[in-house]
Amino acid sequence: MMPFSELEDLVLLSRDGVPLTLPSAFLSCPRLRCLHLTGTAFPAILRLLYSATNLVDLQLHDVLNPLYFSPEVLTDALSGMAELRSLSLHPTFTANYDVVLPESWGRRVVLPILTRLEFRGFSQYLERFVAGIDAPRLGDIEITFVNENIISFPTLLEFVDRIEMHKSHRRAHILSSERAISISFIQPGAPASLKLQFFCEPLNEQLLFMTRVCDYLSNFLFNVEDLRISTTRPLGQGEGDYSGWRDLLNSFTSVQRFRVAGNFSTNIMRALQRPDRPRETVLPAMHKLCLPQPGQRYAPLKEAVVSFVISRRLSGHHIAVEYERLSHIDELRGTGPLSQQVTIETLSDDIILNIFRYYLDTAPQAWPTLTYACQRWRQVIHTSPLGLNLRLYFTPGTPVLKALDCWPALPIMVQYGGFPNLDPPAPEDDDNIMAALKQSSRVSSIHLTVTSSLLSKLFVISEPYSGLEELVLLSRDNMQLTLPSTFRWGPRLRTLHSTKIAFPSLPQLLSRSHDLVDIQLHEIPSAGYFPPEAFANALSGMTHLRTLLLHFLSLPPRRNYLSLPPPSGERIVLPALMFLKYRGTSKYLDNLVARIDAPVLGDIEIALFSQPTMDASQLGRFVERTGIQTSLSQAEVQTSGHAISISFTSSGSSTPLRLQISCKQLDWQLSSMAQVCDQFSPFLFRVNNLRINMTQSSSGQNDVDGEQWLELIRAFGGATDLPVASELTTVILCALGLVEGGHATVPVLPFLRNLHMENPTAMDEPSWDGLLSFITLRSRSGHPVQVNVPFDQCHICHASFREKKGLDRHLVDQHGYYYPILCSYCRDFEHRPGHNRLFLDHLRRTHPNVAYNDDHVWKYYSLTLDQRDSLVTRHSLLGTPETVAPSTTVTAPHSQ
Repeated sequence: MMPFSELEDLVLLSRDGVPLTLPSAFLSCPRLRCLHLTGTAFPAILRLLYSATNLVDLQLHDVLNPLYFSPEVLTDALSGMAELRSLSLHPTFTANYDVVLPESWGRRVVLPILTRLEFRGFSQYLERFVAGIDAPRLGDIEITFVNENIISFPTLLEFVDRIEMHKSHRRAHILSSERAISISFIQPGAPASLKLQFFCEPLNEQLLFMTRVCDYLSNFLFNVEDLRISTTRPLGQGEGDYSGWRDLLNSFTSVQRFRVAGNFSTNIMRALQRPDRPRETVLPAMHKLCLPQPGQRYAPLKEAVVSFVISRRLSGHHIAVEYERLSHIDELRGTGPLSQQVTIETLSDDIILNIFRYYLDTAPQAWPTLTYACQRWRQVIHTSPLGLNLRLYFTPGTPVLKALDCWPALPIMVQYGGFPNLDPPAPEDDDNIMAALKQSSRVSSIHLTVTSSLLSKLFVISEPYSGLEELVLLSRDNMQLTLPSTFRWGPRLRTLHSTKIAFPSLPQLLSRSHDLVDIQLHEIPSAGYFPPEAFANALSGMTHLRTLLLHFLSLPPRRNYLSLPPPSGERIVLPALMFLKYRGTSKYLDNLVARIDAPVLGDIEIALFSQPTMDASQLGRFVERTGIQTSLSQAEVQTSGHAISISFTSSGSSTPLRLQISCKQLDWQLSSMAQVCDQFSPFLFRVNNLRINMTQSSSGQNDVDGEQWLELIRAFGGATDLPVASELTTVILCALGLVEGGHATVPVLPFLRNLHMENPTAMDEPSWDGLLSFITLRSRSGHPVQVNVPFDQCHICHASFREKKGLDRHLVDQHGYYYPILCSYCRDFEHRPGHNRLFLDHLRRTHPNVAYNDDHVWKYYSLTLDQRDSLVTRHSLLGTPETVAPSTTVTAPHSQ
């Protein structure tokens, strides 16, 4: 059969458990853009994925068996899919799937325009998968965990934390049904959504699961101001238990608005009260409570609300209670407690408006469709458009002129690309876009991918956008665009995002926008540079600004931005700024932060261009003024093939401060970072734990001597613990030993007490000799150091090994009579050393997919003995010993 060389869409579904196997004609489909597979067997799916680099939509449901198809293999197959937008994975259920996540992951695959990720399966598989990818534009994430008693997903949280739009979620919605419980994080007015769901039926187990999850999600919960809890399950067993709800609600300390709906509203209200601990307050920041209007049958709920409000008033906290008559929606559907058959003519105007508000909150763009239900609905809604906060959404394909004639003068939302939908508008949409943009007094939000043709038409707009609240502009395909000087906005702007866009006189535009909350200027072209002093002055008065991101695309024009810093009393204070991200030259940043104070700043990420001279004195003082440096006790120096970075953390927390310098040469990396650290020295002395690591080999690393490493290490004079990993083990030892051997009066790290050699396999014999020499010199100088080297030890004969694979080989060769060798795919078949042929027969018979992808399984008799052993090792694992305990890992100063 000939391959489908022109195939673009492939959707195959197997129903009722009938297995399907795709033929070889699907091995190569280079033009494939949509691939949906459900319940199909396809041994050569990897070849198909590697060939389908133009995929936009990929859905693999019940296709990937985790035992045969590892997350790393899938990640590698996605590496060339630069156009992938939607990814849905449902790995098949495998009870024996048990993996350990690697301590570190090397190269991550970047999916630049992925906007939706949906996963259903085991957390172990998901953890390994997201550890290998980056998706900077990802907005819609839906994760469902199945059949797991213990949930742990630290790598998933790190993956989400790398996505800008998921930095701060204001709203959380917890939904409990008969079969599952879920939590959704939403940003009102933005497309970002994160949903985690767990299948479980008993209510007490659901609440226990969700409480554990909230412990993991503490960074997300800190920003939640609006919490909603809905229960669709009927009242039953466990309805009188309040402790589970109370433990769950204790995780939300910043919630100000709390909404409750469903049959368990009374229990939740009683959980808000702590009669056993009257001094402890559940939801301490709450000032508004919203719940359905209780009817005659809801006397217990009314009593619980009154009791709660009184108890809060006695403690000095006043709660505003707002009753939303959403219960009438259930009555209208015939499912409420007062259900009856009604028609729309019998409903009051208030009920119609409440129903409309419900759907408006769920789908704000679809409200015009609801007005077509009948003439009475249109009349009621048209009489109060402002009270309903209605907006007109103009998107690709919308006939703007016709819509403007049909509806009242409502605020306008222009959404043609921008973010996260990066596609530029079609040329035929230009007229509709301009028709909408010309309504400058009504435009409230602009999400726009700017094209050259559209830019030329913007010059006709002369009036400012006085009501604009959100502006998101993007230029694609390496086009750097400059907006006309007539493009202006008013004082109501709250969000400003741009990519490769230059704003003429930006500081003057910003000077009146005191309500700005989020400023993100990505890849600012050279034509868009503005003096740091003018930009700092423009930020004056922005008391609500929480996020500030400046990303310059290249070096600034030849201009000296360095000037004397202002006196402390003249610095601009940004009282709400919590996140600062910058990429550019150090001199520009130094001049900017010298004029700013941000007392609550808790997340700083700096990426500096490589230059001969690095200026960071004002940056160091700026960090000192924030106060975050007092809690940072750990630092990790990490070198790679393109940059060097230092990440500062406190024990068990995220990374509130990260410094990076872009440079390929290792000697330049060390020299530049040493300059920065010299200007941070008062702050760096507080670091107790210093870690040094290398993710990829840097250029010219063989030309770097110990002295260059010492320039950087000296800045961390207060370090007591020094973990060293990878290839740097030898060079760091040589650097430290170089000074110690010179009989220096004060060691480089005088307070060093513990040296951790995390990868002893990278050390040769001369390095071990250098380590012993270093220990001896430190002891003689009165500054002893404890060296910790991990070794694997055989529990039978107590032999030590530097490599885990050496221990495994030893157990098979020397103690094979204790250990059965198991098939790593089913673990039901076992054999002893010397019976490899029986094992390979088992693979061919029981696991044909494995045998198909490994040609050596069929060439057993042509292999050497070593090749046969290696083949079996690839597809097997050691079973539990029959008469002895498993091996242990020990700390020892020697090895075999």
